[in-house]
Amino acid sequence: MNTQRLRHLAFVSVVILLSNQSYSGLANEIPASFQDEPAWVTFAPEGEELTLMVPAWPTIRNYPVSPTRDPDHETILAHRAYSGYGSGLVVIIESYKAKQPQKLGRGPLTFADNGAVFERDISFDGITAKLYRSTYEGRSATHTRHFVRFATKEHVYLVTLATLGDTNPAVDRFLSSLRLRRPEDRTTSYSQHTIFVLGYAFSPTQVTRRAIIVWKSEPFYTDRARAHQIVGTVKLEAVLGADGYVANINVTEGLKDGLTESAIEAARNIRFFPAEKDGKPVSQQIMLEYNFNVY
Repeated sequence: MNTQRLRHLAFVSVVILLSNQSYSGLANEIPASFQDEPAWVTFAPEGEELTLMVPAWPTIRNYPVSPTRDPDHETILAHRAYSGYGSGLVVIIESYKAKQPQKLGRGPLTFADNGAVFERDISFDGITAKLYRSTYEGRSATHTRHFVRFATKEHVYLVTLATLGDTNPAVDRFLSSLRLRRPEDRTTSYSQHTIFVLGYAFSPTQVTRRAIIVWKSEPFYTDRARAHQIVGTVKLEAVLGADGYVANINVTEGLKDGLTESAIEAARNIRFFPAEKDGKPVSQQIMLEYNFNVY
């Protein structure tokens, strides 16, 4: 089986196990000021056509893109995902760059919920888009997701906003901040760094409400792993932090050829509503398994 065929047959699956065990070294002392509600910040990522306000700095993930596409579809030149959490709002912005973004097929460039219902039109800087919403009934809490898709000169953007319950003013605050990038806008420049858990990490049995995962970023099957037909499972211990970010990622079982690093990157970009204990957000332990197979 050649490498080109492996490119199409590599399969990755993800298993998330909420841990009832207690792991040493997962809890770290952090400055008390870090626990304060962060102020919203202006976000103008390099290479994008948008400027907007976000409740906290997002993580950024660059996806590999294929140089060829079906002749009936436009070639995707770049694919990035920006995601974060703050003010009770999960924010996910997926960016697809193309020479003619209006020709990008719906395919994966649409929200994956056929039950979403139209909510209202939103407009900014000459762009009009439709906002949809869906309600998810969970065992511990109900959450709502808002979806919007629109095209600019060089990109298609897919935005997902998730909140607990039916309403949250943070949704309107985010949407009203959307605008096209202007020449005077300063590019947001910051380096991503390892995030450490805020205070003690509880097991799922110790919390009043478990963390609610909204978005699971998939790992990449690397070219080196394809070439060597590497299969197996990467197992991680981590913490779903009280601030809405994955922290303290520890490898308990790894794979070579970049698959361990790919799993860590995917884990870091999981978005969720933090667990609660006695009405307050807390950090919760989690176990992650990323299964890599070639068929």
